Amino acid sequence: MIMIAGFFVNPIAGCGSMQGMKGSDYMKMSECRESVSLGLAVEFLRRINPENITFLIPSGDMGEKAFTTAGLHNYRTIYDPAAPSTSMDTKKFVEILSKESPGILVFFGGDGTARDIVDTHPAFPVIGVPAGTKMYSSVFAISLDSAVRVFNDVASGMVEDFVPSEVIDLDERVYSTGRIETRFYGELLVPNSSRILMESKAEYTDDYVQDAAEYIHDHIENDVDYLIGPGTTCKSVLALFGQKGSILGFDLFRNGRIMETSMNEARLYEIASSSTRMIISPIGGQGFLLGRGNREISPRVLKKIDPRNITVIASPRKLENLKVLYIDTGGEKIAFPQYVRVLYGYGKFKMVKVEQ
Repeated sequence: MIMIAGFFVNPIAGCGSMQGMKGSDYMKMSECRESVSLGLAVEFLRRINPENITFLIPSGDMGEKAFTTAGLHNYRTIYDPAAPSTSMDTKKFVEILSKESPGILVFFGGDGTARDIVDTHPAFPVIGVPAGTKMYSSVFAISLDSAVRVFNDVASGMVEDFVPSEVIDLDERVYSTGRIETRFYGELLVPNSSRILMESKAEYTDDYVQDAAEYIHDHIENDVDYLIGPGTTCKSVLALFGQKGSILGFDLFRNGRIMETSMNEARLYEIASSSTRMIISPIGGQGFLLGRGNREISPRVLKKIDPRNITVIASPRKLENLKVLYIDTGGEKIAFPQYVRVLYGYGKFKMVKVEQ
């Protein structure tokens, strides 16, 4: 029996994170030097079992280009998007796809892409492959590898149960001012699998993170570069030095003051070395340590930083709800410890398992 599957790529998704921006909703394709999502789509197609599947896709960068690059021919184009494509093309494609009653839709993008799908009210389930900058919704696979496995399970009939899951979104204009306001947007059906992240981003107060920040403050080293990650938890360290960095980006801190702020991936790669220190905090609820909200730390940046020089900081309340920390580096595996120490008080650490 042939399974019908929808498939499309938001070619601009993820471009914002590589340039130090916190979203791609208002970017133009001409500003995107390399399509992150298209590369992930090609890797996905190369890894899946394509037997007994017909994909219904858009032409061009939204779909067909990935198939021709991957060398697959089991597809039929059902929509010709504009060049460059827009959110309206996403909605039009999904509306046309709905008439074909597909078994599943695989899409490559972020929260904005998921929101566009919700607007069409599809009756079929989806698998979101994490390719965007903002991915706080609970419709995305944990990683590219997880997406491949879930899709193969659906195609083979091993997964037949689908459940509604939340799509949330952030207004990028509000987000860019340093305020994080998540809002419920709608729901999409997803495979009932542990490889799909069923929790949306949760907000926790940082009332009890001050002790951990003071511990870092008291043990900071002179003449050493520190990359201070996004979020109020990490920035609480800077506040103890009387510094205020970019709440949404990475700041370069050295000898008691901020040297650079809101650095993009290229600049982080240029700065990073085996002696560089990095301070990051996991996303509450989801447990992502790398790959959500801090995609500027690409695999090539991470390879230059000694894992022993990475400090993970979290409030006690956030930590008690995290059983595992996730790392999503796209299709590329990196060497990283299976467990990390999470600082949650003054000199207080807890070992937490890490999964890629």
